[in-house]
Amino acid sequence: MGMPLDLYVIRHGESEANVIIKAGEQGDTSLYTQDNVTVPDRSWRLTATGRRQADCIGRWLVSQQQLFDRYLVSPYVRARETAATMALPKAKWEETRVLRERSWGEINTITQDEFKTNYERNWLFKRTDPLYWRPPAGESIADVAEDRVHNLLTSLDRRSESESVVVVTHGDFMLAMMLTLEDLSDEEFMHRADSDDWKITNCTCLHYSRRDPHTGRTTERLRWEQTARPVLDEQTGRWEVEVEPWREFQRPLLSNGDLVDVVHSVDPHLTQYTK
Repeated sequence: MGMPLDLYVIRHGESEANVIIKAGEQGDTSLYTQDNVTVPDRSWRLTATGRRQADCIGRWLVSQQQLFDRYLVSPYVRARETAATMALPKAKWEETRVLRERSWGEINTITQDEFKTNYERNWLFKRTDPLYWRPPAGESIADVAEDRVHNLLTSLDRRSESESVVVVTHGDFMLAMMLTLEDLSDEEFMHRADSDDWKITNCTCLHYSRRDPHTGRTTERLRWEQTARPVLDEQTGRWEVEVEPWREFQRPLLSNGDLVDVVHSVDPHLTQYTK
């Protein structure tokens, strides 16, 4: 048993729900109609922009590799539509609920103002603890990592040794996968979650590999990652894939001194009891 040689993990294209949420964040809540807020999260379709993004990243994937050994997709409609629109040659998709979107529970279809008003304490935790914060009746990123990402990786280890695997899923699932595969510390996750440089935009592809991109040698663990994402060229009006350089990551092992450094980076909250 062993991990895939190459693992391509792709977020779905822009969905109807993405449009509603983005408008709400900009102060326009007109799309939060009674009809829209009762749509099950699994049922949202792609927008025209989302289909163009999916076509764009699909063409890039084919340029990397014509055929893959295994094709996995979330059963949510926007992920299915993304996978189909990518038009990978001879693809045979396996649907797996492990890849579904993170559950946002009771706040899935309410505005930010409603969230703040009805769940004031939960709203505060969302802002201060994005890794362990859990929406009311929903899942935290840590929940998804421990419950579902580990499930997926165990399946890949058993069934996809040295294969090339394509996965179409959702943004928060990809954050949870990054957290797990790269053994991120809480602090590093918080940094990435707060940085635009690490944002997983629609149809972003995280390509993990066991193969050193410089020497071609392979390791037992997935150890290198390259990010590719569709970007709209404002001058030509065409979607093009922007590819970042490969980066290497390793499992961090901390000495006692390293742990002390982490502790000292956090100010005491009850100073009178910690002196």
